Amino acid sequence: MHGVLRVKLNEEQKRLKLEREKSKIQEYRGLIERFQNARKKKDYSSEKLELTTELLDWNPETYSVWNYRRELFLFSVFPYISINEKQDVLDKELQYVLSKMKVFPKVYWIFNHRRWCLENAPYPNWNYEMMITEKLLSADARNFHGWHYRRYVVSQIEKQGNYDLADKELEYTSSAIATNFSNFSAWHNRTKLLELIIKKETDPESRKRLAQKILHEELDTIHQAAFTDPDDSSIWIYHRWLMGHCNQVGAPPILSVLSTEERIQYITQEVQLLEELHELEPENKWCCELIVEYGLLIRVLSNQKATKQEQATWISLIHTLQHVDPQRKGRYQSLLKKIETITNA
Repeated sequence: MHGVLRVKLNEEQKRLKLEREKSKIQEYRGLIERFQNARKKKDYSSEKLELTTELLDWNPETYSVWNYRRELFLFSVFPYISINEKQDVLDKELQYVLSKMKVFPKVYWIFNHRRWCLENAPYPNWNYEMMITEKLLSADARNFHGWHYRRYVVSQIEKQGNYDLADKELEYTSSAIATNFSNFSAWHNRTKLLELIIKKETDPESRKRLAQKILHEELDTIHQAAFTDPDDSSIWIYHRWLMGHCNQVGAPPILSVLSTEERIQYITQEVQLLEELHELEPENKWCCELIVEYGLLIRVLSNQKATKQEQATWISLIHTLQHVDPQRKGRYQSLLKKIETITNA
């Protein structure tokens, strides 16, 4: 681990360490065997909860133990208690899960179990859950588990209150991105929110104006980020989404409300900006690749052949890509074939 001083052990210390590890392995295997036997027999006696706690304290990534724990609640606890008692039981369980989240903030099964607890609780406290997501993301703003869980919590708050939090959440992502342009999870969350915000507008003309406003604002943000750190992949992946290039099925989410001519105009402007950046950063792989990809996209949208000059420029850029990014030579070879297709169409 980084920052941890390595200590060289002598032979006796190595032997003692190995014995301790063997003892722990035997203990863990014994617990696993007890768990497997109990579940095989469908033993749902309440004392088995303690067994699952022991196992999860050893290893919270054993999803089958979490599954068994839920079965124990369903079959040996919930049927015999009142609604208020059920809430008390689940409140304690949520505290237990929170203790695990603090130590293991990136384990799927912990988040899954927390969702299950809340969905079975008579009186879930979603505002408290929102506070937890904020603490999770304060500790690690790029924790995609935290962002995914936040989207889930927001959806539950919206259902409960019958109102929309998309605009407020967009502000939250803006704050996260302003703090760190490299926050891919925040950019990804933004794609989900912008689609919702645009779909809310039912009038076609109003939707188009909204999409154009969003597009201008988002491109301004990306341009600032791109010239600040042109090697940051999260910026360019978002830019690609915004231009609709990655959307292989159906129309791009924002550009779909624009005419083909307007889409071509926007993409052409972005190619010009990429060319400016390419002059400053001639070996930047994102500039090289997107100039080619967007150029090809423009030709597909306009239903026109690429010119010889365009073809020569694109081929030169791909040769640069093969030089600076040799591990993806096959990908760039595929781009060369696309250029031949567009040129000869």
